[in-house]
Amino acid sequence: MSTTLSMAAMVTKLQRKTGLGLAQADCVDFLNEAFRKINQSSKGGFIWQLKATTITVPNGAQVNIALPSDFDPGKTAVLRGNAPLGTATATIIPYFQVKDFVNQEHYQTGTVSQFSCWTFTPNFSAPTSYPFNMILGPKTAYPTATLQLPFYYHAVNYPVVAYGASNYFPSPDQFDSMIVDLAIAEVGDVYRMSDAVQKRQMAMQAINEIIDTYRSDRYDLSGLSDQAAQAQEKNFEKAK
Repeated sequence: MSTTLSMAAMVTKLQRKTGLGLAQADCVDFLNEAFRKINQSSKGGFIWQLKATTITVPNGAQVNIALPSDFDPGKTAVLRGNAPLGTATATIIPYFQVKDFVNQEHYQTGTVSQFSCWTFTPNFSAPTSYPFNMILGPKTAYPTATLQLPFYYHAVNYPVVAYGASNYFPSPDQFDSMIVDLAIAEVGDVYRMSDAVQKRQMAMQAINEIIDTYRSDRYDLSGLSDQAAQAQEKNFEKAK
């Protein structure tokens, strides 16, 4: 049975594997960089990146609604209506790309609080700040009272994990060795080691082999695979 490694234990393991006498602070930097790259490797988003919050929709005219500061625009996000209030759709409110959102806005003239879609736009206020705004449509659906809509999204990153025996990466322990191996590849890049590329490829291959197990949309993927297999079996039976 595997055990989750603390940051202190991972630093020790990284120092032992490289044998370069790396400073503690440097090891922490390499490990955090490795974890950042693992977080970027799943297109759908990992389960530990998934967060839930509430979107406040003000009454009146259509407005830009600030999304959480850690919202990842490249990963899956879901907005749901609030059925108990009786003022919004009970189902998922679908996300549309801007060009499709504009068309929906033009053709859809739903009743008050019956939103048919949402999209987001950037609001870059400074070179180091990248917030996003949500827009709900159509504009004719904006309510006469404030709404609270559940919103599920993937965080773009996590705060840097500091050195310590009680500090851990939020990922499952199966990723601990991969984080260390990928950090070794990062060390190899900095110190121009001849096998750095090979080590990176091996680490990423190991990550890709288990990546779907920890994707937040794995249930949907499994369902689609099952449907495809059933369809193939039916076609085979018909061909007999």
